[in-house]
Amino acid sequence: MHDFAAMCYYPVPYPNRKMEDLPPPSSPSASSSSSDGNEVNRTRSELVLQDNLIGGCWQHCNIDGPFPTNMVRAGVDADGSVIFAGRAFHEGEMIPAKVIPSKNACYICYGGEEIMKEDFEVLRQGDFVWEFAANGVVPDGAVKMGATVDGEPLYMGRALHCGTQTPGKVHSSHGCLYIPFEGAEISHAEYEVLCLK
Repeated sequence: MHDFAAMCYYPVPYPNRKMEDLPPPSSPSASSSSSDGNEVNRTRSELVLQDNLIGGCWQHCNIDGPFPTNMVRAGVDADGSVIFAGRAFHEGEMIPAKVIPSKNACYICYGGEEIMKEDFEVLRQGDFVWEFAANGVVPDGAVKMGATVDGEPLYMGRALHCGTQTPGKVHSSHGCLYIPFEGAEISHAEYEVLCLK
């Protein structure tokens, strides 16, 4: 499994996080190098990892936009609107989200409900594939998108549901994928998982 969430820079303080818990802000042209030589560029809105393994990055967004043009496609809504991969902070957890720019919407599922989020992050283009899995299992190469308050990893999954292809969170200890759909949190035993190629 790849811990994509741990490598990400949070450009704004989420609830219950202090600014001193975050990496120091830097100018858009600032860059630093890690001890293994991988170049890292930080701006206010994203962290770009310059290596061939990840290639993707997170960018902070608001439902009012603007949205980047190279987001990772995660599904399609019933009306044909494209759904993209995202994540949002809620109740101490970083939760995979479905982002629908054409509707200025971002949804997560939590506690049996679909919850709209105004501030979130979108995953920008990288070398990703969707692989089949079931019953809470995630394939090798699954991208960790977030975590519960107890530290359990959460992964982006997607399933076909009522004429849609809807992304949500794979919650391994629950043995399923949960998707946010029409106000509810819906479980699926079979799903696809976002993985690195």
